[in-house]
Amino acid sequence: MFNSQSNLGCMWVRRNSFVLRALLYVGIVMQVICVCTDADIRSGKCSPYYVSTKSNKVNSHVGPGSNYKIRYVYGVYGLPMKIIAKYDTWCKVVDPDGEESWIHKSLLSSKRRVIISSSVNAPIHERSNDSSAIVAYAKKNVVMKLIRVRGNWCEVDLTRDDIKIHGWINRTSVYGVLDSEG
Repeated sequence: MFNSQSNLGCMWVRRNSFVLRALLYVGIVMQVICVCTDADIRSGKCSPYYVSTKSNKVNSHVGPGSNYKIRYVYGVYGLPMKIIAKYDTWCKVVDPDGEESWIHKSLLSSKRRVIISSSVNAPIHERSNDSSAIVAYAKKNVVMKLIRVRGNWCEVDLTRDDIKIHGWINRTSVYGVLDSEG
């Protein structure tokens, strides 16, 4: 005997199989892409982290793949980038200017760097306090090796040619450190 209810159920599945496949696909894609929204970061559900560029020429793209249009070409070795999402071998990053793009993970290093973001010359102190001696001043856009973070201070190294500077800089003067660090 014909059962109209079960037949209607099969008819719904057949007619809406495209919708079901689409929902399944979206579910799979959502599991593959790990995205850190601002709300997730504030709530502690997702932890972005910093990396740096491995060379002085790094292409970034508008999407996660080399087939996507190149958005920026970064020309600075060690430029700090904040990873906010990942897809396969691609990382969605935020650069020091706040611009987002995708970079292949092979072009990024786990070595920590900071860049001077302050518009005025930033003092590098001998110790992690304002009253300690100033060993140097760093200009905007100077990239330095980050050793560690202690409270509001970042221990940094700057080595170029015959110049070697080691000291502490206030974290408000740099890009490359999470608020939760230190």
